[in-house]
Amino acid sequence: MTVEEKISTFSEEFEKLPGITVINEIEGFKPLFMTSNGLELLGLTLNELIATKENYQHIYFKSNYIRDYLESLESLIELEGLDETYTFFHQVKIQGSFQWYAASIKIFHIEAHFQPTHTITYAVPLKDFEWTIKRAERLMEETDFARKNLEKYGKLTPREIETLGLAGKGMRTNEMAERLNISSDTVNSHLKSLRKKLEVANSFELQEYARAYDLM
Repeated sequence: MTVEEKISTFSEEFEKLPGITVINEIEGFKPLFMTSNGLELLGLTLNELIATKENYQHIYFKSNYIRDYLESLESLIELEGLDETYTFFHQVKIQGSFQWYAASIKIFHIEAHFQPTHTITYAVPLKDFEWTIKRAERLMEETDFARKNLEKYGKLTPREIETLGLAGKGMRTNEMAERLNISSDTVNSHLKSLRKKLEVANSFELQEYARAYDLM
């Protein structure tokens, strides 16, 4: 069954769902199908949507979302397998402004030799869940921070990473020394090295790193 035949088979069921269903080519993130509720929001016909091709990603999404999408999709395929689902927050540009959505994505179509070619995404708006939007925004900021500072973080030793996690939790030097079973002087040495490698000046900035790399 071709991907077009598969879409034709399930399109009526997709239309019954309250959220928006989108089928994209993995190569270039080009759209192939979207339910009518999504097309109405974008003010497009399906043919007009398909005609955007690779420009679709630049018109309707922030660049960091596309980067996260591609990285997560690669991980999803290589590490988790073709049957797994990835859930995420993202923003879509609708009528000139970005709006938050929660979405789940998985492989929709596989060609010969088990080569995945298309994904299916199911998205729902978050406009009525203000607390979720704020959390999504924080996660986005932390993801951007982690990406920008990955080279610095990669220079840390395992012990420095442990120390960073404890510092992020607000532990005092003597508490960290007890937890790590080392002297306070050694803890201070690790903290000094952390500040130098990460180019930070205070505990707040260390907490920012600890939070971004999920050490807290």
